[in-house]
Amino acid sequence: MTDQLVTGCCIDRLSWQDFTGLGVATNKGACDTFLSLMSFDLYFCWQKNERVDFDAVWAWANRRGNFSRTDSQLWYENPNTGVYFSLDFDPQGSVSIDDSPIPGNYFDSGLSFNLNFNRPSFFGYEAMPYVEELANRFGLSVVDNQADVGSVLMTQPESKVLVESWLRHNAWAIHTILEDPSFSNPLRMPIASSLYLWRYSIAREDLERSCGEEIFVPHLVPVRRKGTTLVGRAVTCTQGVPMIVPEADWVFVVVREKRIFRIKEKHRVGVIGIETFRELLRDCIKTFEWPALQVGIIRPESSEKVGRILQSVEHMLDSSELEVIRTDAFVDIQLPDGI
Repeated sequence: MTDQLVTGCCIDRLSWQDFTGLGVATNKGACDTFLSLMSFDLYFCWQKNERVDFDAVWAWANRRGNFSRTDSQLWYENPNTGVYFSLDFDPQGSVSIDDSPIPGNYFDSGLSFNLNFNRPSFFGYEAMPYVEELANRFGLSVVDNQADVGSVLMTQPESKVLVESWLRHNAWAIHTILEDPSFSNPLRMPIASSLYLWRYSIAREDLERSCGEEIFVPHLVPVRRKGTTLVGRAVTCTQGVPMIVPEADWVFVVVREKRIFRIKEKHRVGVIGIETFRELLRDCIKTFEWPALQVGIIRPESSEKVGRILQSVEHMLDSSELEVIRTDAFVDIQLPDGI
């Protein structure tokens, strides 16, 4: 259970009883406080004494893409970036005024937004524009109801303001969880690297369309060297294949093995650091112009030379030294010294 909380598994459906015995809380009230550290919750309200038309919300979400529906929940999940969140609908709304985060002169639409804490910052950057668009589309206000500040009503919600709130409360939740000695060190990635990973993942399909079939546009994946908590980014380079070269920390190099009797072609996979990779190929990697994203390119006319250079590299890490990490399994905030 402790490892799940640290590495970012989906835990938003657990009850308070699941946390007893972890050294986190010893009674329901304390556990309720702890559970408030788990997710960033927003509530949609308006000045109509009725619930929002959830079928209409689903129609809007379905047009936007990456949403699926299960009964009264809309689940967003982007396969390219790994970002996910939910929109939940309660046709009954708040049980009483005392239980409701909605201001007295507004009515509960029955719709709420949920995004787990202990996530990279780009989860908020991707999610909050959907909140703003949804509110504008249906004439909804948003209540930002976080544990440390109480309810804040936004009659004209802006994604910029929501992102700022998400970043602040995500960092607060992570730091609060880390105060408990039961939790191990989280996996972490520098914020600049994390945001580049997200932006590249968004741009990758457009890059593919622009480059066509002649140029390989690789995935950029989060990885860590086993035994460490620092998460980097890795890309794959295959001998003889022209490719886009994104910013990265590690390169999986796939080369043909030299064989005297080549009955069947065999490949070996090793890992080198990005600095070594760029130094070896300094004359072969050229700048590729792309809006708001720094990437390079190995063009077809250089691919044979690149192949020879990479095949001559004798000392590489074994690929088993690196472990691929889920995009929800690390944080990217500044952590206290000693963690």
